[in-house]
Amino acid sequence: METEDQAAVKMQSMFRGHAARKRADVIKHDTARKKVQQYLQRNNIHGLLQHLMCLLTHIRPEDPKVFLLQEIERLANKQETDLVLEEDLDTMYDMVDITRQGYVTGVQLKHASVNLSAEVATKIEANRKYDRKEFKETLGRGLQTVNTWVK
Repeated sequence: METEDQAAVKMQSMFRGHAARKRADVIKHDTARKKVQQYLQRNNIHGLLQHLMCLLTHIRPEDPKVFLLQEIERLANKQETDLVLEEDLDTMYDMVDITRQGYVTGVQLKHASVNLSAEVATKIEANRKYDRKEFKETLGRGLQTVNTWVK
C-alpha cells in the first residue's frame, strides 16, 4: 500500500508528464497550422475562393458545379474571365446611344469606360464613332478580369 507521500509523488509525475505531452501537442499543432497558413498564402487560396464566390453570386449559373469546373479550367489555362455577359453589353450600348443613331462617340465610350472602371479609356479615340459591335469589343475587353493572382 502506498503512503501519502508516494501517492503525491506519483500524481505529480503523472501531471508533469501530462503537461509536457500537452505542450508537445500544442507545438505540433502550431507547426501544422503554420504550414497550412503558409500553403494557403503561397497559393493565394483565399483569392481563388473569393474570385469563385464573386462569379457565382454575380452570374448565378444554372449548374454551379459545371460553371466552377469551367472557371477553374480557364484559370488553369490563364485565360481571362468575362464578368459581363453579352446581354449586359447590349444594354450598356442602348443606354449610351439614347438617340438611336447606331453609333456612340469616342467621348461617350470613354465616359462609359471610366464610369465602369474599365481599363481601356486611354485606348479610345475621342473623335471616332463606334458601332454596337466595336462598343462591345472595346468595353468588353476592359471589363474582363485578368486573373493576375493565379501564378
